[in-house]
Amino acid sequence: MTRSHVSLLEQFMPGFDTRSHHSIEIGAPAQAVYAAVEAVTVKEVRFLYVLEVIRALPGFVTTRRLAVPAADAPELLAFTPGAAYLGQQPPDEVVAGAIGRFWRPAGNQPVVFGSVDEFLAFHNPGFAKAVVGFRLERSTAGILLTTETRFVATDERTRRLMSRYWTLIKPGSDLIRREWLRAIRRRVET
Repeated sequence: MTRSHVSLLEQFMPGFDTRSHHSIEIGAPAQAVYAAVEAVTVKEVRFLYVLEVIRALPGFVTTRRLAVPAADAPELLAFTPGAAYLGQQPPDEVVAGAIGRFWRPAGNQPVVFGSVDEFLAFHNPGFAKAVVGFRLERSTAGILLTTETRFVATDERTRRLMSRYWTLIKPGSDLIRREWLRAIRRRVET
């Protein structure tokens, strides 16, 4: 797993307004860890469903519909509405992304993009782009699995909104990321 190339995360979001970064050691082969990254479901990530329900409550008040991801949905594509794969380099790296108004307590209708080029070219004001990436590197324990989440806003007003939102949700988001990594480890080490 040579790291002389530019990572997928850097290709899809080299500049960002905010980020979170978490790692875990996993005693398993890279192929098994990579498969688990793609396969771990919402129900395998502790605390996730409860936090998703809390996040969905404002929308429920207005729509009478609780918009939460399906329990058996792969978390990599359920981390936020509209998430889609941006790039994959098995067994080294995978990145998913989404475009939306994540700070809205209700009505965050994601922007549907049909290709990676559309994701990269999107700059309409009033939106933010999010990416979640996983990288695998050899370590003394087997694999060092790192996840990083990045956001970038398309304009200054949105940057301020997204900054306030991130300050509010970061503790829960960090908890989800740590539990997500633990779910991947449980999947491959049991």
